This record gives sequence, structure tokens and C-alpha cells, in this order.
Amino acid sequence: MSLSCAYFIYTEIFLRNGLKKTSKLILIVIPIVIILIMFSSENQEEVKIDPFYKIGLSGIKDKYAIGEELTFSLFLNGYGSECGSYEVQITKEGRQIEGREINIECTEKTAKVFENINVDITTLTLILSEPGIYIVTGEFSNKNGEKFQDKKNIEVS
Repeated sequence: MSLSCAYFIYTEIFLRNGLKKTSKLILIVIPIVIILIMFSSENQEEVKIDPFYKIGLSGIKDKYAIGEELTFSLFLNGYGSECGSYEVQITKEGRQIEGREINIECTEKTAKVFENINVDITTLTLILSEPGIYIVTGEFSNKNGEKFQDKKNIEVS
């Protein structure tokens, strides 16, 4: 049954029973308000939140002694899809000392699942046996190829 048909039946029942002018006015206003509410709720769009990411390195000090153990984690926080590639590297004087790459496949289903993200991706441990400046880099590349990076310098003496 359409809204106009229901409104017609509704008004006929009440108008034939000899309602006062105030009641007739209410009878007309209420269905109009209901119709307006229905149209306004249909036109509301779901609020979309754009994805955002924060890649980070945790557990890293600024200075280490020779022979001390470096243990740290790569984490990802934000909102979006966590599929993509993750890479962590430890370099010294331009050469890679340690590294790890992790790929989380972006299937059609996982790429569309947007949610709050708060995950530890990986943990690395390394004995720092040589003095110098080391650079620890963590990177996340999402399904669109956008790169998010965190980099920390540490001194070993």
C-alpha cells in the first residue's frame, strides 16, 4: 500500500467522524511530518572516514653499549585496511645489517575491510657488536602504494 493511499484512508476515517478543526489540522500535519522524516532519513549518507596510518618503532633507545642487545617492534596504528607490505631494516654506513619484509595479501575482501588498527607487526633482536651510528627504518606500503615510514638513529659506543 502506498503512502498516499494510506493517507487517504486515514483522513477519510477521521474526517467522516466529524472532528473539530484543530483535530483536522493535526490530522494533516502528522502525516506530512512522517513523510518528511522518511525522506530525510533516506538521503542521509553514512559518514566516511578516510584511512590513516601511523607506522612506528618501539623499544629503541638513543644509545647502546657495544655488545648490548637491541630489541624493538614495528607497529601500525590507524584506521583502514592493514593489508600491504611491511619492511624493517637496520643499516650502518649505508649497508644493511638486518632486515625483514612481511606481506599481507590484499584480497578483494580484505582490501575493503576498514577498521581500527593497532597491531605489532614484527619484533627484531640484534646484538650490536660494532661501534657507530645505526639507522633503524620501519615502513608500511598500503594497497594503493602509499608509503608510511618511521626512522630512528642509534649510537653504539
